[in-house]
Amino acid sequence: MLSRARFAIGVLGCIAAVMSCSSSESTAPNVLNLRPGIPSSWLPVGTNSPTYVVGLDNNTVHGGGAALAIAGTDTSVLRFAGVGQFIRADSYRGKRVRLSGWVRQANIVGSDIGLWMRIDGPGVTQGFDNFSSRPLRGTADWHSVEVILDIPQNAIGIAFGALMSGRGELFVDDLTFEVIPATGPTTNQLLEFAPTTTDSATTAGFFATRPTGPTNLNFEAR
Repeated sequence: MLSRARFAIGVLGCIAAVMSCSSSESTAPNVLNLRPGIPSSWLPVGTNSPTYVVGLDNNTVHGGGAALAIAGTDTSVLRFAGVGQFIRADSYRGKRVRLSGWVRQANIVGSDIGLWMRIDGPGVTQGFDNFSSRPLRGTADWHSVEVILDIPQNAIGIAFGALMSGRGELFVDDLTFEVIPATGPTTNQLLEFAPTTTDSATTAGFFATRPTGPTNLNFEAR
């Protein structure tokens, strides 16, 4: 079963803005080197909860001078925070794509923590993975993770990024978005296309204004 975070990210009307959600369970995270703010070319996804902070860290990096950092003190699976990019599917239709990157975690506890990707089609979600089947947990040094999905011929858009639903510190750096040979399994969590509440015209209209490919995958651009 897909988590609640999957449905929250999937609401097209909310993907370009942070939704409001109050919390009285925990206080705001306090991470010494995290500079709050959404990196260039990325958009916020998730709930506007004081139990999360998203930004850049210039000390804990895999390469270059900055990494995405998400910190949480959340104890509810109803809330999450992260970033996303939304691109047109034109160049990727009929192909298999892989979103991979380097992650580092500290004291992570939660339900959906890692990378995410969604394929938006005409009135349906055609593919989805938000790491809910293999959430990052505990503490670990930099290691590579990936999401692999097939892009149908009638796909409209592709959404992807990183998220956290839980508590701890997650660092993400040096992402790669690439076409790969269609051999072996994907990480798709959908057994079949999932109907959405967003009509095809609205989805097409949104993605018509989006880029044709990803940018600032290493979080270096300001």
